[in-house]
Amino acid sequence: MSSEAPPDIPLAEVGRYRKFSDAQERGLVAAAMELPYWVLREGPDFVLYVEAGSEKMVAEELAKFEAEAAEHREEVKLPEVILPKLNTFPLFVAAWVMSMAWLGQNLAGEAWISRGASLNRAIFHGEWWRLLTALTLHGDLPHFIANLSFGLLFAAFLLPRFGTGVTWLGFVLSGAIGNLLNAWFYHAEPHSTIGASTAVFGALGMLVAWELVDRWRTPRRRGWWQLVVPLGGGLALLAYLGVGDQRENRVDYMAHLWGFVAGLCLGALLACLRVRERLPNSAQWLLSTLSVLLPAAAWVCALRAS
Repeated sequence: MSSEAPPDIPLAEVGRYRKFSDAQERGLVAAAMELPYWVLREGPDFVLYVEAGSEKMVAEELAKFEAEAAEHREEVKLPEVILPKLNTFPLFVAAWVMSMAWLGQNLAGEAWISRGASLNRAIFHGEWWRLLTALTLHGDLPHFIANLSFGLLFAAFLLPRFGTGVTWLGFVLSGAIGNLLNAWFYHAEPHSTIGASTAVFGALGMLVAWELVDRWRTPRRRGWWQLVVPLGGGLALLAYLGVGDQRENRVDYMAHLWGFVAGLCLGALLACLRVRERLPNSAQWLLSTLSVLLPAAAWVCALRAS
């Protein structure tokens, strides 16, 4: 590249630019073709020249360059997903519902746990309601507080992404599916589990799935590292919060894992369907009601069967 015109070489103009950096960048296209180029100042413009006779070939390559640059600019300008502001009211309602369930469990005593725990052999003998009733039971106060705290935390991230009804129904369904998978996993031996933690880690799986789908939709965020980060973060949280000494701490880490897997699959499906954008508010509230009615109906079945 030269800033002075050669005295004995005929030149042909291939582009005019307001900035020297723009002209120099286009000149690199000619350099990549192993052709010399010159950027000359002419008044307010910087003019890109190549040897006469090669201008048509360079112009074709420049057209391709401009098309790719325009495509990249459009990609960069893709609007980011604008999430609605978090409405905290559903969080207070969920905290109240969980607290009432905890209070009811303490008033009813140990018989309540025996009726609602997720007993794998009972489930496979037709007591399907245990998949849901177990989500409303807790071993002690710290167990309840931990599930309440992390459940509300994950819900705060999910509500703007999926909407109120889909979020809470996703909690319930991922927890129930997680309990079913856990019962299947321990099918060779008697196994029992209680707690909303299966649903809590299902919510974590839904959150990871939403982030994965969102990144996949954006070409510039579709690199393997961009996709590994949310999945790795979710698995790290699962390992940190959901794994412990099963014998001493009564942590059913497999239930946590199955809940996470269920939430991951369910969340990916819901994110691909864009449920928040497609469902009206009335449908979201209907699903919210259903998320409460399902465990309540399960308890009705449990009490009638006892």
